[in-house]
Amino acid sequence: MAEISFSVKGNGVLRVRLEGGDITGMGSPAYPLLMLPLKMQLLPLGPLQYTLLRLGGKIYVSNENDALATFENAPMAEESMSNPYDRPVNLTVPLTLTQIKHIEDLRAGGNLAMRVALTGLVALKPNNEFERLQEVVLQLSIPRSHWIDTTLKAWRVSDLRLLEVNFPAEGPKEIALAKERLVDAEQLYRMGDYPHALTALRLAFAAIAEFYSTKRAGKDMFEQMLVNTHPDVQEKLGIAFNGFYRFLHLGPHAPAPTSGVPIPISRQDVRLALVVTHAMFEYFSAEKWPGI
Repeated sequence: MAEISFSVKGNGVLRVRLEGGDITGMGSPAYPLLMLPLKMQLLPLGPLQYTLLRLGGKIYVSNENDALATFENAPMAEESMSNPYDRPVNLTVPLTLTQIKHIEDLRAGGNLAMRVALTGLVALKPNNEFERLQEVVLQLSIPRSHWIDTTLKAWRVSDLRLLEVNFPAEGPKEIALAKERLVDAEQLYRMGDYPHALTALRLAFAAIAEFYSTKRAGKDMFEQMLVNTHPDVQEKLGIAFNGFYRFLHLGPHAPAPTSGVPIPISRQDVRLALVVTHAMFEYFSAEKWPGI
């Protein structure tokens, strides 16, 4: 848990705490919000009483010096007390899909390092004056599992779903299995397990091959799926799709031909594979999945 204190009249009396594991996602894919559930204590300040009126700030991700997003809480009136207690203050930070993608690129499948910089404004009595609170910074580490399960899932968004893929609602079990494996690949990508993400994509195509009764996914299967296209298109796309499918075999058990050790698979390799797979599935779904 990160804890810091604002200074009021030179005294650190306004305490702020935030637990990385309490941060959650809210809103919708069209309007994603990051919720920061603060716990605040307004400790006494001698003969003076102060009231917290405004609270806002910025969030930074990883080691970046530029703020990812800014926020301003609604006007408030939290008064200091002689017997302070933890007061919940939920700050919401509006985000965009571009910002979420940037967070995911920096997180790169690991825990999320985040800094929350806060500023505020208090009113003091009986002085009848205002004091702007100097910026304080909370340093947080959000566990990977928590970020994936409670934040990304709450937003119901994926920077990978760039294309509209329509799977038949009443289709065969092999197509339903291909869809499940595509979702598995996205989850493995977010977790940073890049080799197994490629394997999940390969198995998605293997499930489709079972429906088309081919021994394995490959040029013959793709040409069957392209049966409604011009012969030249069928041939060239069949070759291209088969070449991409062979790339998916570079999973965790594929040894490098020279060194004999597993081939390193990068985040960008898997992102490309996911985007291409989505594009291929969109292409076939637009044709109502030929043969189904």
